[in-house]
Parts: sequence; structure tokens; C-alpha cells
Amino acid sequence: MKKPASVAAYLAEAPDHWRPQLIKIREIMLSFDDLEEAIKWAFPVYSLGKKNVAGLFHTKQYVGVWFMQGALLPDPNERLVNASPGKTVSQRQLRFGPGEAVDEELVRTFMAQAVENQAMGLKMKPAPAPEVPMPAELREALASQPALAAAYEKLTPGRQRDYCEYIGSAKRAATRASRLEKSLGLIAEGKGLNDQYRK
Repeated sequence: MKKPASVAAYLAEAPDHWRPQLIKIREIMLSFDDLEEAIKWAFPVYSLGKKNVAGLFHTKQYVGVWFMQGALLPDPNERLVNASPGKTVSQRQLRFGPGEAVDEELVRTFMAQAVENQAMGLKMKPAPAPEVPMPAELREALASQPALAAAYEKLTPGRQRDYCEYIGSAKRAATRASRLEKSLGLIAEGKGLNDQYRK
């Protein structure tokens, strides 16, 4: 989807059958004076102090509002949907299907709470990355070469994890050995495994 020039353009380009619901939801969003409306990621997004609170969207099956910190919203009737369970931590969607009336009170209630939460600085904390065990080959190489061990310790935890995953994920001993050899040179130079791809 190409990025529309404005929210009006987004609404004009929306399928005819979704437009009335989108317009209604937008009216509700605009009733919150503290929010700024802008196009981000090709969708209308509503922000408070440069922090995204909610967005307006449509798919082939439904229209809705996504809430950046939706997992923090009280939802006794379980109307909010996690679009990607297992991946998405905090974002939730409130969806309306074809011909379904937009529940103005419900949208307003969720929005008011989302704005209040953002104003208080509440947000979900991401789950810590799972600990990756250090492969025996890497542990032995570091133990036998103190300078290499010192260089490894200077790497960020993420870069250390990258090396452990890269070497440890190889199934064959020959592959593990070749990955270890490649990694040792980069570690000695103080580089991460994927630094060459970073800008």
C-alpha cells in the first residue's frame, strides 16, 4: 500500500463499503483535542506528545482501531484482539466487520483510557530475550585465548547472543567449526556478526 498524502486521501482511497465506518471512527479520534493526527506507515495515526496512541485502519475483512499499548486497556468484554499472538506484546485492535455499526461509546472509552495511559507514561515492558547458551566450541576458544575473551566481553549482549546463536544453531560439526573460525576473526576485531549489514 502506498502512503497517502493525507488522512483525507486515505479515506478517499478506502473501499466504499468501509468509508462510513472509517469516517465515524475518525470523528471520534478528532474529538480528543490533545491528539495529533498524521499519516504513518500509510495509516492515520493519533499521537500524544510524539508518542503514538492509536491508529485507524481497514483490511478486506474489517475496519478498526489499533492501540499501541492496548494490552494495558481494561477489556472486560474481550473486544480487543491481539493480531499476532506470540509476536505482538502490547498492541491490540478493536475491529468492526461489514455492516457493523461503530460502537461510539466503546471507541471513546478505549481512546480515553489509552490517552490517559500515555499521559501517565504507562507502557508494556518487552519480555527479556531468551538466554542463549554459549556453544562449547566458543567457550573453549575464549578460555584458551585471553585477548579474544576480552574482545568478546566488550561486545554488546546482543552481539554476543548473535555469535552464540550463529555457532550453536549449526547441526553438523564441520559447519560449527567453520562458523567458529569466521566468528573468531570478527570478535578479535571487536565487530558483531551482522555489523557489515548495519548502516
